[in-house]
Amino acid sequence: MKIPLMFLSVLAISASACGQKVSEADVPQAVKTAFTKQFPKADHAKWEMETKTEYEVNFKLGAEEMSATYGTAGQWLETEMDIKADALPDAVRRTLADKYAGSKVKDLSHVENPQGTFYEADLEKGETSMEVVISPDGTVIKENVEKEGKDDDEDGD
Repeated sequence: MKIPLMFLSVLAISASACGQKVSEADVPQAVKTAFTKQFPKADHAKWEMETKTEYEVNFKLGAEEMSATYGTAGQWLETEMDIKADALPDAVRRTLADKYAGSKVKDLSHVENPQGTFYEADLEKGETSMEVVISPDGTVIKENVEKEGKDDDEDGD
């Protein structure tokens, strides 16, 4: 399965970016318009500038807490929502159980972007933290490993 480079780039940017809070007045009108059109019933919108060309908005939609990312021209890049393990497709649950046995699941997210639907899992095992992106069929799309404490060459496999 080939994954478009743009998708991986968006994931890398969103995973590594530290958003800077901005007031709604500082968000380009095209971005606000796209958000309002896509999520007309959203409440409690809080904006961040992820990069010079991307804005993220954290908001509530009913009881759900979500985030959406847009380019400065208003193009939708990604929507993310925290979920519980029982909301994962069986194939994703099997991948987590088989490939990441012994890891503690810290957070799970349902992610939609122009390339499709994916699931992100933040895992912890010992001193290692990892973010894993998995397709609905259980295929691992990306792993981002961060070690805490020691810098050695062990990869945990």
